[in-house]
Amino acid sequence: MGQLSKLSDVSVRTLHFYDEKNLLKAKRDSNGYRFYSTYDFALLQQIIIYRQMDMSLEDITAIIHADDFDLLSALHKQRELLIQRRENTDEMIKRIEVSIMMAKGEENFDVILKGLPQEKVDGWKSEIKQDENGEDVFEAYGKLSDNEIYDYKHDADEWTLNYMKVTHLPVSDTKVQALMKEAYIMMNSMLYKTIDNFEGANYEFLKGTNEGGRKDKVVVDIYETYQKGMAKHYFDAMDYFAENTLKDNEEDYVNLT
Repeated sequence: MGQLSKLSDVSVRTLHFYDEKNLLKAKRDSNGYRFYSTYDFALLQQIIIYRQMDMSLEDITAIIHADDFDLLSALHKQRELLIQRRENTDEMIKRIEVSIMMAKGEENFDVILKGLPQEKVDGWKSEIKQDENGEDVFEAYGKLSDNEIYDYKHDADEWTLNYMKVTHLPVSDTKVQALMKEAYIMMNSMLYKTIDNFEGANYEFLKGTNEGGRKDKVVVDIYETYQKGMAKHYFDAMDYFAENTLKDNEEDYVNLT
């Protein structure tokens, strides 16, 4: 009995209880010592599984002592059931992990935009959630650690202050384009951290991102909240950077982080 207890991780007291209830009867050798067969061990595993399914001892007894009870068949069925449960559990864990990532993403979004009117920030988050790609946005932000998001916040705030000082200049101005290079590197670095298998913001990617940004009400409103006219100037300046700097120098830029 002690050996079965160790092998099955079931207490001796429980085995005695099962014996008393005629659920799993111990056999006795010629010297009167209790022992269990290999079949008993397999049967105990079946009992354990049924107990984990919250079945009563009475129901378990009725099942395993039925005339047509087939242990091998029962074990196969339970194996299939447990595999399905494991798959369902794994899927639930994945959904929970995504929810955790999204909640973390919302927190990081708040960090990035800290300093702007909270009412506006809450409105932007609400609009993002209603977008068909909103979950992807917050999930991406959620991949950034606390250190990464605060470092990005510091760099972004410094960049924004510098950029607001040059929005009166033509987008081709060297000061403006120097800041576009900085913005490109920050964006490229963040995308490497938040997009799986990202290969760098090449010319086509940047042009597409700019085009999408111009049409995104939230993105435009964020820039406009910092400074009136900033959104158009930024996208025009970044398009200029894409056409005149990145287009013919992709290999030198896509790995900059």
